[in-house]
Amino acid sequence: MSAPILSLERLGVGLPSHGSGRPVTVLEQLDLTVQPGEMTALVGESGSGKTIAALAAMRLLPPGGTTEGVVRFDGIDLLAQDERRMRALRGRIGMVFQNPLSALNPTRTIGAQVADGHRLHAGGSAAQARVRAIDLLGEVGIPNPARRLDDYPHQFSGGQRQRVMIAAALACDPKLLIADEPTTGLDPLVARQILALLAGLRRSHGLGVLFITHDLSIVADHADRLTVLYAGRAVEWGAARRFFAAPRHPYSQALLGAVPRLGQASLHGIPGLLPDPARRPPGCRFAPRCAYAQAPCEVAYPPPVGDAGEAAACLYPQPAPLLEAGHAAAAFEAGGTAPLLALEHVTVRYGDAAPSLSEVSLELRRGECLGIVGESGSGKSTLGRAILQMLPYQGRILLDGQDLAALPREALRRARRRIQPVFQDPRESLNPRLRVRETLAEPLRLVGMRDKDRLAREVASLLAKVGLDPSLADRFPGQISGGQAQRVAVARALATRPDIIVLDEPTSALDVSTQATLLTLLRDLARSERLATLFISHDIAAVSWLADRIAVLRQGEIVEMADTMRMIAQPNHPYAAALIDTAPRIARR
Repeated sequence: MSAPILSLERLGVGLPSHGSGRPVTVLEQLDLTVQPGEMTALVGESGSGKTIAALAAMRLLPPGGTTEGVVRFDGIDLLAQDERRMRALRGRIGMVFQNPLSALNPTRTIGAQVADGHRLHAGGSAAQARVRAIDLLGEVGIPNPARRLDDYPHQFSGGQRQRVMIAAALACDPKLLIADEPTTGLDPLVARQILALLAGLRRSHGLGVLFITHDLSIVADHADRLTVLYAGRAVEWGAARRFFAAPRHPYSQALLGAVPRLGQASLHGIPGLLPDPARRPPGCRFAPRCAYAQAPCEVAYPPPVGDAGEAAACLYPQPAPLLEAGHAAAAFEAGGTAPLLALEHVTVRYGDAAPSLSEVSLELRRGECLGIVGESGSGKSTLGRAILQMLPYQGRILLDGQDLAALPREALRRARRRIQPVFQDPRESLNPRLRVRETLAEPLRLVGMRDKDRLAREVASLLAKVGLDPSLADRFPGQISGGQAQRVAVARALATRPDIIVLDEPTSALDVSTQATLLTLLRDLARSERLATLFISHDIAAVSWLADRIAVLRQGEIVEMADTMRMIAQPNHPYAAALIDTAPRIARR
């Protein structure tokens, strides 16, 4: 085997704490290699240390950060280089970030940004850099690259912006590509295209790829090796093929079990939270959340069981459990009940462009979950916003048979309280200046509740309903985790006791374990509250687990709608079949 292009040897990282200012260890004794032409995946929940490992390897830690161990790139110890030498070496390491809209400069053309690296590190002229940018944009699959060169990031879709980021990362012919959550937030069809693109680039350029993700399922077909991180320590590592056949560490098994699959009967989040880096337990860090933990697990960090190439750091490794096939809930029985919500030929246009939503008709009954799936730009969110009366539309939207557009203003206000939203990113939908208590009390005051004691009881009840500790009521959104913030958003939606909740990509910004917990919560609430839910998502597997029926949107039109089990077993439309083909399934063993 050739020498690795990247080698991390007992890498440790400390970051300054906000309280004492002394470094707190966030990553310990990480060993990892990336071979030329191969992909190594670094996997774990948010906060496990994945991105910190990549930033340490690039020498891009924030001020006050400390490192120990060895980072070798192409045989060079990066931690021993001065900053001038590091700038030159970074030109040989490409990096692709999670959110290309944040990473790309909105005031500069994409051509200029792709050409920057070539001019800086290769020293070419502006004309040569422009030609190179056109070649790279074509290589990563941007149509008509010469004509798109002078466009700006906002003129590209999410998947195209990620392709632009990959082109920029390739500008200096790197030997190593670090991809940090490059498919998070993308719909499965586009994510599959990005992974296929990276696989092709590995073969054609001999690139080594370090792929950072929280979702084990998306690297199953592409990774050669993987390392699973938990709370700053590696818990399992080895060849990807063996790992996916039989993961040994309970945390690895829990991550795989949290990924929704087509035909999966049960979905399990991981109870509890990652430990605070300043107060990590002395033994196995996963022990407080592990169903198999015993007293020795709490004494010292377990030694690896296996060899240097393949091992799990666990005293009691378990055989991988089989996932249970079936469906999350019994099929919804509509019977003869009248629809709670009905859309009749709803069309939405933005200016003179083609309709974003065209002649959409559907029905939703009390207690039913209707999944809306499709690629980004298919009209899913537009449909949700039309139902929420947030934008003008043609056609009719009926609530209990009443045309919402024809209601007087006060009657419309009352009707809108019966339809509540939960949006994609709780960080954007929650006011950062309001404590959780005030966020939940606000809709209660709007419906006339004024008594302070009663408000306090209702807020506590809402927090309990979504499984949150009442002590969170005094925190701001920035002081709680993403999963907790999304639960607060669900509690706020429940405050007015609605009949319908519109869930617009509520799990796409969450890691898989938090997503599983939230999906289970939403299912339980829908049953206990007899809520009708519209679940908008590009994740067909998550939708299939929660929804009773699925409607497939493409270019603003419903191309197929059917009961969930029939849809995933035998889709009729080729586009629906392509979407379903992107989802992980229950393995046949």
